[in-house]
Formats: sequence, C-alpha cells, structure tokens
Amino acid sequence: MKLLSLNVALFEPNNSKLTKFLKDQAPDIVCFQEVTRALDTNVLKKYISKDPIDTATSKLSYGFYGPVDMFGSFELKEFHGKGKFRFNPGGILELGNYMKSKYPIKKAQNIFLEGHFTYDTDWNSKWPEEDYRAALVADIYLGKNLLRVINYHGIWTRDKLGNERTLSACKKIKDLALEAKGEVIICGDFNLFPGTPSMKVFQDSFISLVERYNIKMTRPASNELSGQDRNVVDYILLSRNIKVKSFNVLGTDVSDHLPLVLEFELPK
Repeated sequence: MKLLSLNVALFEPNNSKLTKFLKDQAPDIVCFQEVTRALDTNVLKKYISKDPIDTATSKLSYGFYGPVDMFGSFELKEFHGKGKFRFNPGGILELGNYMKSKYPIKKAQNIFLEGHFTYDTDWNSKWPEEDYRAALVADIYLGKNLLRVINYHGIWTRDKLGNERTLSACKKIKDLALEAKGEVIICGDFNLFPGTPSMKVFQDSFISLVERYNIKMTRPASNELSGQDRNVVDYILLSRNIKVKSFNVLGTDVSDHLPLVLEFELPK
C-alpha cells in the first residue's frame, strides 16, 4: 500500500503541477494540508486546490475534508521570507486538511487542537497568537485490518522550535493515536523541527521515518530556512508493527513542501 503526505501550498498557483504529480504517483491513501475550496464565485481558480486534487485522485473513492478556517485577502509582516506578504485569492476561501482513500473509511473526525472554525478578516493583528488547527482522524478498513490515519497541519512558529501550544497539540495527537484499535500512521506538516520537545512526545510509542532515514530536508532549497542543518518540518510517524517497504522524500517543485511517500504493509 502506498501513502502520500503533502502540504499542497495555499499561496502557490500550482494546480497543473499537482494534478500531473498525483496521477503519476497513483497512491492508495493521500493526506494533504492547506487544501482550499471556494466559498464564492469570485475566487481565482488558480488558488482552489480541492477540485484538481479530486480530478487527479478520482480512483480514490472515499474521502474526508476537514476545514479549519475561511478568509479573503490579507497582509502579513515578515512572512514567507518577505517583509510584507500580500495574498488576494479574489474571494472567500475555505482552508483545511484533506484525506482520500482507496479503502473504505469507517469513521472520520475533524478534531480541533487549537482554536475553532473561524472566519477571520484580520490575520495581520491576531495571527499567529490566535491560530486555528485541527487533526483529521480517520479509521480505514484495509481488508480485515483497521488502520487509523491522523493528518495534521501544525501550529505555526517562526523558528520551528515550538512552544507550550505545540507541545499540548502533540500530546493530544498522541492520545488520539493510542486510542486506536489497530495500527496507526500520523503524518503532515507539523511546522516543527526534529528533536524539539513537541516532536519528542512521540518517541516512546511511534517510529519517525524522517529520523530512521536521516532525512535532511522536507522543504525545497528555495525555502527561507534552507540554511539550517536539517530543514525538516513534515513527518510520517508509524506504530511499531507496520512494515516499511520503502520511504522517500521526493525532490520536486510541485509545492513549497516536498512530498513524503511511504509504501507499507500491515501485520497479518
């Protein structure tokens, strides 16, 4: 089985690249962060990612979208390597995490770990102190086995070192994982570097594949933090009985994050 995790880049008009990439990869389960859908007819199509994702993954019959907030145009200071960052999607967008699967989803939940679903037109004055983050939790039938997949887009911190809020969120994700009746995969853009107190929460119960394979980068070289020894903020974490057939971080310009691709087997 093949699982793919990717932050699809809210701010980039990369739909054609994304469609081709997903068709070429043909995964069985996909976990996306920063997926957008339009809430009015004025939104520019180049900033709507859910529709091209659905086109490219039409063979994945089961899906669950978990919105976290909705917004229009905004400005932010000192963001994405720019002194003043401006974004105007043309209308109102909804932003969230998205999971699709070849296999039936028994149950799925969108569980907020920070904030609540919000329409916010004032990001510049409130963000990132006021943030909206949720974990998408799905129990998937793989034959006789039940697999819990947790898809998460983490609380933003500029230095990626985390804080009390990220620590609390990771503890909640771990609790959601340990509640599962079967094996567990946790994935997503955590906005945290390896070795931070928040990511260490998972060490005693889950295997971090970016650590096992000594991954140095999950962001493209153009990212503003690429001067770090390890510019790693995206993860796939596994319960210990899952067999890894292969794991790769793909060097592609499909997004402002690199795709993580896992081929695995569940215990028989």
